[in-house]
Amino acid sequence: MEKSFPQEKVDPSRELFLPKMEFVECPIKSTLGVLGKKWTMLILRDIRFRGIDRFNRLLESVPGLTPRVLSKRLKELEKEGFIECIEYQKSPMIVRWTLTQKGGETLPILMRFIAFGSKWHADEVFADKIPRTLRELFKPETLEIMLGYEENPLGSRIYPAP
Repeated sequence: MEKSFPQEKVDPSRELFLPKMEFVECPIKSTLGVLGKKWTMLILRDIRFRGIDRFNRLLESVPGLTPRVLSKRLKELEKEGFIECIEYQKSPMIVRWTLTQKGGETLPILMRFIAFGSKWHADEVFADKIPRTLRELFKPETLEIMLGYEENPLGSRIYPAP
C-alpha cells in the first residue's frame, strides 16, 4: 500500500506551502535518512567550510566522534553521492574527501543552520551572546555563493535571497 504525504484540508494560510502533487514518501524524511544521522552535517561542514579532507583531521575536528562512526558516515555519504574519495598516494596511502555536486547542494542547508543557530542560540554561539544574521556574519559575495544561486531547469532560482 502506497503512503502519501497528507493532502488534507488545510488552513487557507498554509495552502501556499502545500505541494502541487502527492509524495510517495515525505522528501524531508527521505533526506533525513542520510543527513539526519548524528555527526553527518558536522562532517559535511568540516569538509566544505573548514577544508578538512583527511580522516584523522576530521576525527580531530569533531569531539566525541569515534573512528568507527566516522568511517561509517563517510561510507554512507559516499554511497549516497554526497562526497567522493580521492586517493592521492598509494604508499603511504593518502586519501582525501571532497564534496560532489550533490554534496555542494547541502551548502544552503548548512547556511540555514548557521542562520538559525546565530539567531536562536546566540548565547551558546557568540561570546557576547548577541544574535546575528547571515548578512552580519558573511560578505555579500560569500552569501551569494553559499546560499546556492543555482538555476533549475526552468530557469528560476532554487533558493531565495536571505
